[in-house]
Amino acid sequence: MPVTFFTKEKKVDMSDYLFGCTKDVSSRGVCIYCRPNHIPMKDSLLTLLITPEEKSRLSHTDIPVHIKGQVAWIDRDQQIFGVKFI
Repeated sequence: MPVTFFTKEKKVDMSDYLFGCTKDVSSRGVCIYCRPNHIPMKDSLLTLLITPEEKSRLSHTDIPVHIKGQVAWIDRDQQIFGVKFI
């Protein structure tokens, strides 16, 4: 499923959003696949924005689900990172 996210440290406007896809989801967290330059630093706080799967872009009129998380681990070789829900 496509996922949009941003780190808490940044000012949040459309240019701050990063994009990826969920690879694995559990009740405690999610593994996200994305471009290498979109992988946040370990321990970063971020907000995941989940929109309907048929949407490929986030617009100002969408009301996504906001999920708070913290980056728990990173694997840059596979272009994935893990987020634990907080």
